[in-house]
Amino acid sequence: MEIFAPTDFPSGVAWIDMASPSAEEMDMVEKHLHIELPNKSEIWKNHVLNRLYTEDGVAYMTAALINKIKTPYPETVAVTFILGKNFFLTMRDIDPTSFKIFRDRLQKQGALFETPANLAEGLFEEMIVRVAYNSEQLVDTLDELSHNIFATDVFEDDKPRNTTQIMKIALKNLGSAADLNSKINESLHAISRMLVFFKQSTHAHPAIDSCIDILIMDVQALITQTAFLSDKVTFQLDATLGMINVEQNLIIKIFSIVTVFFLPATLVSSIYGMNFGHMPELHWVWGYPFALSLMVLCAIVPHVYFKRKGWL
Repeated sequence: MEIFAPTDFPSGVAWIDMASPSAEEMDMVEKHLHIELPNKSEIWKNHVLNRLYTEDGVAYMTAALINKIKTPYPETVAVTFILGKNFFLTMRDIDPTSFKIFRDRLQKQGALFETPANLAEGLFEEMIVRVAYNSEQLVDTLDELSHNIFATDVFEDDKPRNTTQIMKIALKNLGSAADLNSKINESLHAISRMLVFFKQSTHAHPAIDSCIDILIMDVQALITQTAFLSDKVTFQLDATLGMINVEQNLIIKIFSIVTVFFLPATLVSSIYGMNFGHMPELHWVWGYPFALSLMVLCAIVPHVYFKRKGWL
């Protein structure tokens, strides 16, 4: 339900989700809950300084969640979680998928979340599941890149492929994968710190404590996976650069062979200098234009051939 006035606040335990709240909305919530909400600058400062604190029995937590996951430039945005005796409040300027999933889950299984700690644990679980999903998507992306980089037909001559262009695309995708992996790692560390604080600052039921312990272990496992993926990105990056060097060496080898083919003719012409008394071309009226045209043709034909072979 949406809240427009103090009378709209539900009775009992509630999850209050504030999406890009205005100054008036923040003032209304502060007066109703008798708490002080941090502004945007304070939220970011709390995230940067890793400030997780309890004030008057209310726990204030901040974590970085991934945003713009489908764009080339994903980012992490600080989200605030406030846990009171009768409420669980979230403040955000983004619209995470985990919040939507938990909202639907809460509507269907509201009886499972009887306390604010239950609400917090449920939302944190959905956040971790979403991060795990993003990590699996990254694994699939790296597997596909690996197949492109180490394809068996990359350097086959009968394939009309520009290997350098393929590797440039792979480099670009590897950069995006590395950026996303770093954002996932940053978010996981923030969530891990928040879960430890959440367990220590709340006097929850032992069953909830065990659930939090499981979430902490899940986060640690995902952090280990991001370290592995970082190593995999580095390996694929080195392999891609190696493939580019191999192709460039092959091209240079071909050019060297072509140069060797023309070296004897160059040697002969250098010795004799085409200085013969009987040369019919000396008396051609169109001899000079013909020679210029032949020079241009000798430059164009190798260029077109090398271009079609993908060497240029």
